[in-house]
Amino acid sequence: MAGHFFQRLRTYYTEVASVLRGEASVASVFPNMTDVGMSRENLYAEFLRLHAPSKCNVFLGGFLFGEDGTESAQLDVIVTTDTTPRFNFHNKNGLGKSFSPVEGTLGIASIKSTLNKNELENALAGIASIPASTPLGSRVNPSFNVKDYEDWPYKIIYASKGISATSLLTHLNNYYIRNPSIQFGRRPNIIHVSGKYVILRATNAVGIWDANKHEDMNLEAGTFHLIDIDPDLQGIMWVLNALQQNATASTHILYSYIDILNRLNGLPEKI
Repeated sequence: MAGHFFQRLRTYYTEVASVLRGEASVASVFPNMTDVGMSRENLYAEFLRLHAPSKCNVFLGGFLFGEDGTESAQLDVIVTTDTTPRFNFHNKNGLGKSFSPVEGTLGIASIKSTLNKNELENALAGIASIPASTPLGSRVNPSFNVKDYEDWPYKIIYASKGISATSLLTHLNNYYIRNPSIQFGRRPNIIHVSGKYVILRATNAVGIWDANKHEDMNLEAGTFHLIDIDPDLQGIMWVLNALQQNATASTHILYSYIDILNRLNGLPEKI
């Protein structure tokens, strides 16, 4: 019966989540890899490589830079569209660090072994440091509506373990009470603590389903919502769906990197 497939698919993603937590052999899901000495960052990057659309380039992070030369803090995993320049001289084996322009970056991930208050605030500060995206203006196909582009890239915090959802939400909201100048687009879209919970930030572009009430929730943009039903399934599917949506939308955007060449040649920044 058709319904049996979806049960098997749920089981598959459960197995993937076990590998990401380090509770199962990498070879059980990623047959071409060994789990000896495999870091959390490598595992999460490989998970994205094997599941995100082929339009997505996935590599271990370094930093993102803006058109004005500003740089983000260290980011663990970066996902870019396939037309974005790559800077992989120090990443020839796929396990080194790289960097990318923020324009054309579809997603980033901050990976933590244990998500506590200090590690959370470290991840939030790193996400806040991502340079602003340039407004699309006339660079987008007028027949296509790219929603919430100022919120790109999709921003993930993933941890194998973490403090309780109640404590994390308290620390999360208190951080932004203390730092109200951080725009919504430079706050995490999803926080996934494997096996425990997912926290999603509401945006204008994304509706959130209430699994308890079986109805859509009307949430104020920028607010955080807890999901503790099937957290690993939810965490995996929200991330893959967001990357697929961004990858599709990116095909309607005319990206140009001539400004990088101009700045390298000493020409002034565009006003």
